[in-house]
Amino acid sequence: MSRFVFGLSIVAACLAVPAQAQVTYATDGTTAIIPGLTGFATTGADMTGLNVTATFSNGFSQSLAWGTTGVGAGGVFGTGWSLTLSGDSFAGNWLFDFTTIEAQLTRLVLDGSTGLTVLDRTLPSPGTDGSANGTDFSFAGGTCGSCVATATYGGLTSIGLAAAVGDLFQKVTVDFTGGTGPRTDWSFVQDTDNDSRFVPGIPEPETYALLLGGLGLVSWVAKRRRRVA
Repeated sequence: MSRFVFGLSIVAACLAVPAQAQVTYATDGTTAIIPGLTGFATTGADMTGLNVTATFSNGFSQSLAWGTTGVGAGGVFGTGWSLTLSGDSFAGNWLFDFTTIEAQLTRLVLDGSTGLTVLDRTLPSPGTDGSANGTDFSFAGGTCGSCVATATYGGLTSIGLAAAVGDLFQKVTVDFTGGTGPRTDWSFVQDTDNDSRFVPGIPEPETYALLLGGLGLVSWVAKRRRRVA
């Protein structure tokens, strides 16, 4: 094989290597103060009220509040898309599904300030007392192989009067650049904690209705039994 042909084969091999997903990190300078944390373990069921905004290349944008869907699980279900998480957010994959929408995702925002959810970054480690280790936003499992994004964290968070350590934030905005946003299902990792004001396990309104209905039925049965007696 000539040197020229060998050189061409090397170039071709390099061009054949698929692009790798890339994330650049930034902060926006805003700050926030919370009274404390509930603990370092947070599941998809513990992020009620987290605001999720998805923006697409066709101009469509939708914001939804996170809700609990089952034991350790939660999510949002939009028009043609959904975002869900089952299990601990430290290592569990957030799953973004394109259910019917045919457009490219250009921006994804996770805003915990409305739902008392705090985003816990990788560094510094171990970080704020009570938060343990965290994980930055990152693409998971090669599902967004050529995506290039900037993850901007906002609302640097401190506990009470203590100075912010630099690992806790209220919000992350993920902007996909150069037309590299996903068009098909993909997943990512982002650790979360909970503000100590968060009260887990608050039933949905439908649950209250069922509970009141059941109590009413029990009361009616009890009265009927007393009358028969």
